[in-house]
Amino acid sequence: MPILSPNVLLTFMLAAYSIPIAFVYFKYASAPLSRSISSIITSTEPFCLFAAASIAPPPVFQTRHFIALCMLIMAAFTVLYETHRERWSLAVVIVLLSGIFGVIFVPEQNPTHYIFAAAAFFAIVGFMVGHTFYGSTSASASTSTGVVENLRLILYAQFLFTVVTIIGVIQDAPIFIVEALFLLNFAVFYLYLQ
Repeated sequence: MPILSPNVLLTFMLAAYSIPIAFVYFKYASAPLSRSISSIITSTEPFCLFAAASIAPPPVFQTRHFIALCMLIMAAFTVLYETHRERWSLAVVIVLLSGIFGVIFVPEQNPTHYIFAAAAFFAIVGFMVGHTFYGSTSASASTSTGVVENLRLILYAQFLFTVVTIIGVIQDAPIFIVEALFLLNFAVFYLYLQ
């Protein structure tokens, strides 16, 4: 018997995830020239300043450390939550989490950053394709066709956001908004599965 029910795990997961989301939004709102979510979450600037910059020691706790700490807490609840699903789903989530932590700790200027970003993005799409396919092949009397059709619709929107994001990266255009839509669409899909 699990220690925490799936609903409690989902609640803790959402709470842990909402903190960095709010922080990234605050940073974007205060510096709208941010080109991507990565430009905010990979930041080595101090998380908070307690003294004047000229006399402050080098930052020990950076913005990316704060984001990583929140994501680590969220990751723990996510892995616990995903253990009640299929093994492939947990494996995809582990790839996604590895991609997220790689994106956080590898600077945006490093080409490896884009490998981690691609792993995270394609893990999200893979998760969505897998659950849409699994949902459509295992539809029973308890699973309405409308649910499967809604999952497909959300998945098609994700394909659109993926293509727009890839084009934006290739053209070196600002992609913050489309990345946010990509992540929001995935969150809707994830919650819709529940």
